[in-house]
Amino acid sequence: MKILLFGAGGLLGSYLSREWSGHELTALTHGEANITDAARLDELFAQPWDAVINAAAICDFDACEKDPAGSGRINRDAPLDLARRCAAANALFVQYSSDYVFAGDTDRLLTEADIPLPLSVYGNQKADLEKLLPGLCPRSLILRVSWLYGLGGKTFMSRMPDLLSTESTLRTAAGKKGCCLYAADGAFWTRRLVEAGHTGLFNLVNTGQTSWENFARTTLAEMTSLGLAPTVRSIEEVPYEQLGPGWCKRPRYSCLDTKKLAGAFPPGPRPWPEALGAYLAEWKSVAASRTV
Repeated sequence: MKILLFGAGGLLGSYLSREWSGHELTALTHGEANITDAARLDELFAQPWDAVINAAAICDFDACEKDPAGSGRINRDAPLDLARRCAAANALFVQYSSDYVFAGDTDRLLTEADIPLPLSVYGNQKADLEKLLPGLCPRSLILRVSWLYGLGGKTFMSRMPDLLSTESTLRTAAGKKGCCLYAADGAFWTRRLVEAGHTGLFNLVNTGQTSWENFARTTLAEMTSLGLAPTVRSIEEVPYEQLGPGWCKRPRYSCLDTKKLAGAFPPGPRPWPEALGAYLAEWKSVAASRTV
């Protein structure tokens, strides 16, 4: 397959760039291809592609709230343009969505059939994509991810091993429940779905519910068992409602059901503690190479 990947310099994009062995992959960073640059896209779409994967996005929650129009050009308008181009080229279009499309006012696993009710600018941008993309490009694959983490990431979960290795006290938001996704697993399942020709909406997370405070405590315990000598001696849990007005726009509960993905590829994604262990092994390997 001939694959075009946008956003190769980001967290998920960096793992996607390493995933496509056996395929002809063109992986482009933001500097190499801005998805709002029509002339650059004209140039790229002058050649045929079997699949186009868009991992480019503004994921900074506060930045989206402060600049809805600017972030919307990246998070909504540009992906819709890519979808139109893919439809005209008969290419599969792969786009990522978010658990932030939900309001978080339920305590049951959320499926692909549940109606989005976003609270934030970012959530609304992703909900628009879920609604509009299938009509623009019938051969579209929308993957709803949540609490993404991995090497090089700026997310709280991505930075967790470094924080636990350098701080004496870790302060974390508490009271939110969701699912997390190791970026390596996100890239793996993206490839499986694309290779099999799947379209439509899929929840894509590691299985099992967690919270930021539980993720932090589990990471601390796992690092200790691996002999990684974390420096943190206490974890301070702060109710997320107390962290500022923006936090009320994040869903309180956004756990995603992965039965649809498991039905396509039994048994589906691995549990999040197992994925966390794989991440820590990767982090340990890179950390060891830095000290050599």
